[in-house]
Amino acid sequence: MSSTDKASVNVPVKAQRKIVQNVGKLSSGQRRGLDTTLTYWRKVGALTAPADRKMAQEGVCESYRAVKLDPPKMFVWLDSPRAGATCVRLLKSDLDWPAQLAPHQRAVWDSVWQQCMPFIKNLVGNEKWSQIKREIKQEAQKKVLQQYPHLVEKVVKERFSEHLGIWIWKQLRKAYGYSVFEEVRNDMDRLVQARIKDKVLEETSLFISHELVSPLQRQLEACILEPLRREMTVNNGVLIGRQTWECCFGQHDAPWLSYFDYLSRLGLAEADAVSGLKKVARSAGWWWPYKNLCILTERPKQLNRENRLYLHSESGAAIEYPDGWGVYAYRGIVVPEYVINLSEPISVEMIESEPNVEVRRVLIERFGLENYLSTGNLIKIHQDDCGILYRMNVQGDEPMLVVRVVNSTPEPDGIRKNYFLRVPPNMVRARQAVAWTFGLTEDEYHPLQET
Repeated sequence: MSSTDKASVNVPVKAQRKIVQNVGKLSSGQRRGLDTTLTYWRKVGALTAPADRKMAQEGVCESYRAVKLDPPKMFVWLDSPRAGATCVRLLKSDLDWPAQLAPHQRAVWDSVWQQCMPFIKNLVGNEKWSQIKREIKQEAQKKVLQQYPHLVEKVVKERFSEHLGIWIWKQLRKAYGYSVFEEVRNDMDRLVQARIKDKVLEETSLFISHELVSPLQRQLEACILEPLRREMTVNNGVLIGRQTWECCFGQHDAPWLSYFDYLSRLGLAEADAVSGLKKVARSAGWWWPYKNLCILTERPKQLNRENRLYLHSESGAAIEYPDGWGVYAYRGIVVPEYVINLSEPISVEMIESEPNVEVRRVLIERFGLENYLSTGNLIKIHQDDCGILYRMNVQGDEPMLVVRVVNSTPEPDGIRKNYFLRVPPNMVRARQAVAWTFGLTEDEYHPLQET
């Protein structure tokens, strides 16, 4: 199943909302409203449309004001969570020469200083700004003349741009302030929880969490957010270091925001305090709030999942952002790019040299279980009227057990095909192994009844 919904998700139209003082046991109609809210936030979490930047920035400002903070003075937009995290690392580093950066990091460096130029210009004033530009240009011309017999305008422009960027980054590091994530995200959560504590029946709160929040956590946090977080720490180059998570997850904040959204739909006014955060979640990807600066990122441009909603793609990234960064995954297992975009056919040597057990299993599945088994030494464990149980010892992994069964339905040419089914390593009998593939115990499995 491929989830690449490009359309925006419309906020369900509410009837004239009746403000309530307390939320008791839910009526049948209110319970049906849970399904509507679940469907809505599930779509929000999987949106691949471009960000609505205007609405997202409005939501950020509203979120700041809700915790008595002045809105940020600068907004920076970047094309992926990795780009946002790179910007944070650059702000906190003392790196002053972009030549050391990897290409994707250099792209962030350039994008940020160019977006922040108007703010820095206003900060220092027109006179100071003109003086700085003049000095940087003179220095660039001087450096070019040291290398060339005459001025090369193209090279001067490049030197000027590079040094102006360095100067703006120095000013930005002084001006961006400090993280207000704790106030905007965690303090807001605690504030609303305190306001609604005595207004929602505990039994009802648990029911909403079970029917609404928990499914979204499984479908969005476990299947999308966690794979992204895992890949965020990979290949940071000169900016390598401990990854901090002082960021809001935008559309991937759907699970916890859905709880307050549902209470708000029921008419509990206290739950409306998170409306700014909901606006950002409906409009953008991950974001980092600072006192004077807010870093926002785009949503993915592509999202591919299988029918259990795990990330999955057999050609290209399972989730990909506008700058090309993404996650490669096969049936929910995050794998290196080469496993999906194969530059050469999979071989037994490639499989057995792969140190990661999960990646090796994916390679085996893509290679073909029957093909792989035919290259190794199979040990026959047990045989009965249900099939034959084999074991194959795999270096660095648990033994691979498979049961060979014969298709009860013949092919058009009359031949009955053999199939190998992988089963857990604790199987000891063929009937037990076949029964497991049906979700049954050995005693419960009766082939004639199944047929």
